[in-house]
Amino acid sequence: MTDYRTILVPYDFSQHAKAALATAVGLAKRLNTAKLHLVHVIQPAYPYPMFEGAVVVPPANMFEVRRNVLRSLEEIAGGIGECPAQVESHIIEGSNISDLLLKIAERLDADMIVMGTHGRTGIAHVFLGSVTERMLRKAPCPVLTVREANPEAE
Repeated sequence: MTDYRTILVPYDFSQHAKAALATAVGLAKRLNTAKLHLVHVIQPAYPYPMFEGAVVVPPANMFEVRRNVLRSLEEIAGGIGECPAQVESHIIEGSNISDLLLKIAERLDADMIVMGTHGRTGIAHVFLGSVTERMLRKAPCPVLTVREANPEAE
């Protein structure tokens, strides 16, 4: 059986990501995981509702966005509580989320990826694509997908 020593958790501040993080923390406790990596992908021209309303951030303000996102991730990591794993926060920037997550999973030598899924189907899935689906197909390690208990909440 594989030792799941390094777990990567893509984190976009959604309820689905929060559910995935809770699952990853539970796994870390059970599997004596050494490291938990929270990873957020900053996309240019993406609205960041957690900072002063749902405003699209121009590239000139990316430094401030990176600083605020990192601070938020570190607060989340600090609030995890009793978890044997060392928690690290990472911010990467770009537009192709799945490719960036695949690269960081390889760089960190992740043993597992635990990620939230929005569970879109039909037209929404066709137009929006699925980062989770691409991760399931291409990841260098097992991927555990987690849906929020109440998907209507988002």
